[in-house]
Amino acid sequence: MKHSTWDILAIIITAAALICLVLVLIIYANPDSGLNPFPFPTIPPTIVVPSPTPTLLQLPPTWTPTPRSEATRIPTSTPLPTLTPLVLTPGG
Repeated sequence: MKHSTWDILAIIITAAALICLVLVLIIYANPDSGLNPFPFPTIPPTIVVPSPTPTLLQLPPTWTPTPRSEATRIPTSTPLPTLTPLVLTPGG
């Protein structure tokens, strides 16, 4: 079986596409790799300039009282409701 020019060209293009796909996946997984044609720029070191304002003083931690365990109070009886008469006065 004879391979034509188009068959060989299709094999070459398929291989090139697979190689490009592998390179893209490598760069996607590790952007700092040596294969990346556009590496990140190096970040200059941070300069710490002393500020003219003094450091703010902090308040001491507050004391939170701990709950005391008290004996449970004995329940008291509630008085029964009484009848309150309703008196309506005319005119007011």
